[in-house]
Amino acid sequence: MEYIKNKSVTGLRSDAKVTSRILPIDLGRKGISRHKSRERIMLLQGPVGPFFKHLQDALSDSGYEVWRICFNAGDRFFSRKEGRISFHGGSRDWKNWLSDFITAANIDGIILFGSEREIHRIAREVAAQCKIKVISLEEGYIRPGFITIEHSGNNASSPIARCLPSADSEVHLDDGKPVENFREGSVKVWHNIVYYALRNLFTYGKQRKLYHKRFSLVTEIFCWGRSVYRRVRGQTTNFMIIQNLLEYHDRGYFLVPLQVDSDCQLKEFSMGWSQVDLISKTLRSFAKQAPPGKRLVFKIHPLARGHSNYKHLIRETAKAYGVSERVDVLDTGSLGLLTRHSAGMITINSTSGFSAIYHGIPLLVVGNALYAHPELATCGNGNPDFDSFWTGGSVANFETRRAYLGWVKHRALAVGDFYAARGIRLACRNVCSKLQEESFSEHIEFKVRNAS
Repeated sequence: MEYIKNKSVTGLRSDAKVTSRILPIDLGRKGISRHKSRERIMLLQGPVGPFFKHLQDALSDSGYEVWRICFNAGDRFFSRKEGRISFHGGSRDWKNWLSDFITAANIDGIILFGSEREIHRIAREVAAQCKIKVISLEEGYIRPGFITIEHSGNNASSPIARCLPSADSEVHLDDGKPVENFREGSVKVWHNIVYYALRNLFTYGKQRKLYHKRFSLVTEIFCWGRSVYRRVRGQTTNFMIIQNLLEYHDRGYFLVPLQVDSDCQLKEFSMGWSQVDLISKTLRSFAKQAPPGKRLVFKIHPLARGHSNYKHLIRETAKAYGVSERVDVLDTGSLGLLTRHSAGMITINSTSGFSAIYHGIPLLVVGNALYAHPELATCGNGNPDFDSFWTGGSVANFETRRAYLGWVKHRALAVGDFYAARGIRLACRNVCSKLQEESFSEHIEFKVRNAS
């Protein structure tokens, strides 16, 4: 165990009352050299599993000096001892320590997964003050086969959020061809089990408060067991509902894909809307204003199937409004297939909206989303007009949609995967390439057409 003396850095901390203090951090076997011969990169929290361990190796092989910051036992298990720092403290401690470490160690860049996690929002703020680059990773906006790699932030914090490519932008048309499906399923499940078990059993004190998800291990085991049970039990019913929709109600139903309550994107960019709000408001409006022949379909997110009872809430509310015969609830099924045959989609800010744009389906966005632009969707901006949407929403022409999706893929996505072996190799290579780019705003000019 080594000790680094933290000294206040002018302009970085307005809330620091103590100008000098000692914080314990575990530096592993590696120390910071005063004489820097190569760029220094910090890795914060990554996807669940060993991806950041492989990325650390790839970055080291590419000539970078890499430091990995761990915040709990799960992070430590999926990391290397070399260059590892185990942080112990609260959010204010994290901001102060990070400010000092970036300056003292002369850090050049930060790589993180999930830009809206509390520790990552703080890190992005400090990085901006220190004028160092941030590479933010996320699950692919368009899946499978892609990961998201952007400068600064993702989703509504993305540099391209609520924008379209300008007329003089380099054209990258979406060819619509499927990319490789890395089939991460069983590996991802195993990594989640190991990570969350270690995180809950061997993480104590302030470290527990820093994590963006709050749950107990016993509750999680129960919920995931219930998720498997509900999937098996409801498989036949789901299949029959989907078959009925496709055969008898093609373009005759509106699709509402629900999200995961713990999703940071939902928490930060929902403009005050919750899942219950969305269920309540859409059902009330549908019962009063939707044409008699239309149906309303709610699709529960697979990761929320065992954690919520929205299915009961939807069915009982629909029954109370007298529309239960026209309302369906699904917790399995292809989202792309359901979207392609729907009359429209309503979402708070789910990446499912990209499927609606791809298939040319009217899209109502309630909150703030990457694609929330009036040429692509009906933007509710926190105050959506559901009543008007039932009788028609605008859809961008094919060329606009094709150009936009191609632009997003070129600027924000890369082929790869965070869990499957071949996908990890491709993802590591693409992250290294992105790191070598200059800041997005410094070398790309595009015409910003913000939603009014």
